[in-house]
Amino acid sequence: MSVFAPSASIFDRAARIRGLEERLRTTHFGIDTEIRRLLDVFAPWYQFAETQTRPRTIGLWGMTGTGKSSLVRALVKEAGMEDRTFWLDAGESRKEYWLEDVFRLMDEQLDGTPFIVVVDEFQNARTVHREEGVRESGMLRRFWEMLDTGRVITWPDTWRRSGIKLFTDRFKKAVEAGVRVQNGRVVSAMEQFNDLVGCYYSTDDEDPDWAIPGEVWMDLRLSDRRTPLRDVRGRLSRLDQNGVLAWLAELDPATPVSRVIDASKALVVLLGNLDELYVGGKEPMAELDPEVLLHRHENIGRAGVHHALTKLFRIEQVGRIGSSHVVFPPIGADTINAIVRAEVRGLCERLTAQCKRTVAVDDNLVEHLRATSSIAVLGARPVVEAVHNTVPLLLAQAMEHAQAPAAASVRLAVEDGTPVAELLVEGAAHRMELALDTAGPPAGPDDDAHLERSAVHETGHLVCGTLLCGRRPLQVCVRTRDPQVAGFVVWDRVRRVQLRKDIVPELAGLLAGRVAEQMYYGPDAVSTGAEDDLRRATAMALDMVKSAGMGQHIFQHADHPSSEHRGFRTMLHEVEAQAKQWIEAAEALALDTLRADHALFVQCVDRLKEKGALGMAELEELIRPRQVAPATKK
Repeated sequence: MSVFAPSASIFDRAARIRGLEERLRTTHFGIDTEIRRLLDVFAPWYQFAETQTRPRTIGLWGMTGTGKSSLVRALVKEAGMEDRTFWLDAGESRKEYWLEDVFRLMDEQLDGTPFIVVVDEFQNARTVHREEGVRESGMLRRFWEMLDTGRVITWPDTWRRSGIKLFTDRFKKAVEAGVRVQNGRVVSAMEQFNDLVGCYYSTDDEDPDWAIPGEVWMDLRLSDRRTPLRDVRGRLSRLDQNGVLAWLAELDPATPVSRVIDASKALVVLLGNLDELYVGGKEPMAELDPEVLLHRHENIGRAGVHHALTKLFRIEQVGRIGSSHVVFPPIGADTINAIVRAEVRGLCERLTAQCKRTVAVDDNLVEHLRATSSIAVLGARPVVEAVHNTVPLLLAQAMEHAQAPAAASVRLAVEDGTPVAELLVEGAAHRMELALDTAGPPAGPDDDAHLERSAVHETGHLVCGTLLCGRRPLQVCVRTRDPQVAGFVVWDRVRRVQLRKDIVPELAGLLAGRVAEQMYYGPDAVSTGAEDDLRRATAMALDMVKSAGMGQHIFQHADHPSSEHRGFRTMLHEVEAQAKQWIEAAEALALDTLRADHALFVQCVDRLKEKGALGMAELEELIRPRQVAPATKK
């Protein structure tokens, strides 16, 4: 029985979701607070949806692979709402017929009743584009109208109504030829009916003697909005040939009639990936430390989500989304461990049932799967996929052992870097080495010279950014999977007003990678790896003079001679001279800073060469005792 059947009560619904929070926590890890917040919105709607006058909307936001879709699917199943839930992909929202099937099903089955609409990848339905301005498809406008009013206006297709007119003309000729109908079925002159009407429609209908073939029923339904599809059969079964003609005559193809679908009782769940809240520029790297992402998550909250949404949607649309938002945290190391163990446990249970012998996985293999497959910016998907690929692969190899048919159990493990299987036969253990790539994905420079240069370059940024600009480093990495990025530094995001006295230190932080190479290898051995740093430093220096009024004179606001914008074009030379002066001062400051704390510089380079990356705890130990905030620096 449906949870929204007339005989069901709100107490039946309450009983169904009682204890749901605890059940969801056993299968979804690291999001206890988010489960609670989702249920705080879902439970009131579930029990009192019929009292709504407009749809209820909730947004689930976060990084890729943090469990948003999985949690909603589990919730829908537990609540018995699978037959009342529509899943949409916002990546398809620019297509002309994106919502047509959904609107049709709403109209036919759920008009005016509670149902759920889940829109995944909602960030792809953006209506505000940085390059293109505002862009919105007709289907998206209809979707936003549904969110706002709970109404969906549909119109019958012209070609369908034309099809009804053609059928009407043929049926009239059949009646004139002697065809007679009783209870909606042809009872005489069937041959004439087939010649004049039936030959135009499919002959594989289970009930070929209907006066109106089943193939026409949908066209009939979409032309006559007053008759639901489920009632077409009932109405037709009460008609003779004159009744059929009278019904067809009611449908005037020249006067299409719109229909308003009542979606006011709906719950709309928006699932969106807002990765830019956590990563920016070249930072969305596979090597990003999950603890860095969690640290940034602590400062996001609803305000951060609202700000991100205003960059994607018009302000009135953000208002229509409402204020019910759940922000999912990135997946940290503890959550990854819990996911891997749960996936391994469930998979072993299923393999045990299929193989008729106990299948077990040792903790060292579990740790190997976690260590080689975890990619923080991709969430849970890589480790889940690794579990379901690796364990069956190793088990299949183990089943090739000569003793496998007699084995009572199979244990999979990693010993000294080699995957092995231990088969237990009549109390005796039989060991077998297995084949598996245990090295994990390649990352970083493939020789010591490149690794050292990357460590030198990033340490320059690390030391100057910390000591000169007062920034807090969260991670430094010099081994990456991206061949275009040798390394990176991730800084804590702190909003502050930029002052004129900050310009040279900020520029020094940008130039510090190149300066570090120059100091370490000599001026003729500087690499081209600083190209992006130089571009950013030059752009910043020129913008500070040309646009921000930070030069020697406030009127040093200049444009290129060919620019159509307003500005003192004749002062472009003075602007560039000021910018050049800052760049030169910044280069000297960076060099002085690195030389002044050479011991710290060498220590960081050595650590990075050894480990490939440094996290928050190690950086606190290395940097913080020496850090001098810009406000107190002499």
